[in-house]
Amino acid sequence: MADESVVRFELTACRELMDNHPESLRIREQVEALEDAVPDKPGVVVSFCRTIIETTCKTVLTDRGIAFEAAWEAPKLISETTKYLHLGQHEDGQVDARLRSGAEQLVRGVNQIIEGVISIRNDHGSAAHGADAYAPMLDARYAEILARATDAVVGLIFKSHLQRANRDPIARFRYGDHREFDDWVDSETDAIIVLDTPLIPSEALYRTDFGAYRAALVQFKQDQMSARKRLLKLLRAHYV
Repeated sequence: MADESVVRFELTACRELMDNHPESLRIREQVEALEDAVPDKPGVVVSFCRTIIETTCKTVLTDRGIAFEAAWEAPKLISETTKYLHLGQHEDGQVDARLRSGAEQLVRGVNQIIEGVISIRNDHGSAAHGADAYAPMLDARYAEILARATDAVVGLIFKSHLQRANRDPIARFRYGDHREFDDWVDSETDAIIVLDTPLIPSEALYRTDFGAYRAALVQFKQDQMSARKRLLKLLRAHYV
């Protein structure tokens, strides 16, 4: 019987991602394997850290319709991915130079973390090349630190990606990512009944004509942005 007093190790940001996107089975498999490996299998932990980061970056790039090379490793992938996250940009589209500078420094720090993950993985990971069979295993403390850092990296990348996607529809997205738009479609469209089965209008449009769904979503977002800009202009005129 498992000791219930032992607190299970969990990756907070990765778990949040999995809860919001339950269909992301590949990431779920990697995250659960990493969590199960802490603290008894540090080499496995290190091996999965880079894998999760690379999978996250490839997911973001694919969502945005950006091609990437199969040979790209974590540093290159994260460098390319962060180009499309619009770090330092506020809700109204304005760019805060100081915030952007700080975010870029954070990204550089993240790259150093990733390089550290790769270096330790190469020397101590379960896939290390040519390791002595009697070489000492990596200390579990380092494995946990790397796991926490990886979780922070994934959180930064994917939350920034989803935040941007809420304002600017991306090339690939899932039904339910834009609930405000879906609610609007459902409120503006009469119920659809097929063989006595009621269908949700927004989901029916998404499933049967994704192009039309995306075009309407883009227009909806543009109208929202225009309305926000008009309101901001009125507020500035009133208080200046």
